Amino acid sequence: MPRLVIKTDVLRRNLAVIHELCRRAGAICMFVFKEAPLHPRLTADIMKGSPVRRLGVVAWPGHGIPDIADIQIHHIYAPSSMLARQAAACSCVYIDSLFTLRTLALCRNGNTPQIRLCLEAGDGRDGAPAEELPELSEHARSLGLSIRGLTVNFACLSREAPTIRRLQDAIQALRGIRDCCTAGADISAGGTDMLELAAQSSIPPAIAEIRCGTGITLGVYPLSGRPIPGTRQDAFQLEAQILESRIKNGRRMVLLDMGTFHTAPECLRTPLPGMIFSGASSAYTSFDVTNCPESLREGLTLSFIPDYHALSRALFSQALPITLEEA
Repeated sequence: MPRLVIKTDVLRRNLAVIHELCRRAGAICMFVFKEAPLHPRLTADIMKGSPVRRLGVVAWPGHGIPDIADIQIHHIYAPSSMLARQAAACSCVYIDSLFTLRTLALCRNGNTPQIRLCLEAGDGRDGAPAEELPELSEHARSLGLSIRGLTVNFACLSREAPTIRRLQDAIQALRGIRDCCTAGADISAGGTDMLELAAQSSIPPAIAEIRCGTGITLGVYPLSGRPIPGTRQDAFQLEAQILESRIKNGRRMVLLDMGTFHTAPECLRTPLPGMIFSGASSAYTSFDVTNCPESLREGLTLSFIPDYHALSRALFSQALPITLEEA
């Protein structure tokens, strides 16, 4: 049976590195771990002893929002109708439209979360254009919701990297609604690629929070794939066993006991040169190893490094056991 091995000490080290990079950029670090409600123990282990006090999550059906002492929980996606009550339990909720604003207001159930309005900054995912923000702000105020500021997102759906010009546009948009915001309203920017920008340019002070997930979990800048200095890239390893090793259609093929039930097999980094992904079904993955320099026998366990997509699927898979390890 395949398993996901998680090195919590490596994650704590990566979190410390990213926190320091955010501090140097003049911003507070938010650890974005959208799967935190699925893994509350792991989340608490990662944050143990860390100066990072903000955690970005999304709600999951059948799972509560994690409750970690002295940690602010921010719901970083706009709430859908079925998950709005869980989102409302967070200290801050992101809002991108009148619909999600009203949805949150109807499901507060006595909670009083602050909100951040999502501004479209070039990624094309969630976010309103600047000209819609005044109307959203007035509606939020009429519904008794306090606006903490704005949020902008880069390099999720697009390859659009954050730029100082885009950040200045966001600052101008915030000025247009400041009368509707709380004192000290600011801008939260994500994701980890913000740190690569910060290494080259001075980030405006209004960008007071940087949201980082990939930099902590995988130790890389998402757009370039370059390792972040001081981090490690082996916090997560997916182990799978070879069930078959034989010639098929004139090629040496191996069949492993993992498939799309467990992860996104096509997105795994192979442990050996010459291994070429061939295909995957629900519980099997096939690799062409004809040109692999090592003989891969049946029964051998191989260890793969996931990318963002493979890790996301692995973390919510019910078919993949998880092992937590300390150095």
